Amino acid sequence: MQYIKIKEAIEEQILQGMLSAGQKLPSERQLADSFHTTRVTLREALSILESDGLIYREDRRGWFISPPRLQVPLSAAYTFCTLAGEQERQPEILALKREKRLADKQASQIMNLPPFSELYYIQTLRLLEKRPVALVTYWLNLQYFQHIVENESFCDLFEVLTQDPVITVSDIHDSISLGSLVGDSAINLRATAGTPAIFLQRRISAKSGIIALELSTWRHDALVLESSV
Repeated sequence: MQYIKIKEAIEEQILQGMLSAGQKLPSERQLADSFHTTRVTLREALSILESDGLIYREDRRGWFISPPRLQVPLSAAYTFCTLAGEQERQPEILALKREKRLADKQASQIMNLPPFSELYYIQTLRLLEKRPVALVTYWLNLQYFQHIVENESFCDLFEVLTQDPVITVSDIHDSISLGSLVGDSAINLRATAGTPAIFLQRRISAKSGIIALELSTWRHDALVLESSV
């Protein structure tokens, strides 16, 4: 099939280093002309490459070569910036939202909260080399995090926890699911609706139970999850 041959031709150039990380591919029209094919057939090839994590698409900007995946350890305490820096990446975190609000259904169920419980709600955007790769939402127990959230520089939960003498974390539990980007997550990650995504849920517990919930939505080509177990 022609789209398989096109996919293999582009893949070979990527693997041989002829196309570098972050490099923008020619427009779909130019690529279709180069391969003497239709844009429909070309998109089939590009979709496979996207599913394989070799390229990614930004809404209204086109297709780009994916950088190496960030290696992320499961059920471990780490800060995004330190983790990325150790892998010679250029991390950045942008604060998007920060407020008190009633816990939604998901947070209430996971944290075993009574009706109308109020939590701190914080949303941040993680970037690597200026590219948005993850939208992160925190739900934080008011009792434990009053003194932390008052710090206007808060962007990464574990960066604060590693320096905080008051809170002792007893357990970190991660769960993973796959899906696609929609709505605000697609917009913030500069992706088109339907782009593959990895959803990482982190439950942070103290002796009294779950005190924080970290929900991150990642572009699927941006990370690889690793377990030492």
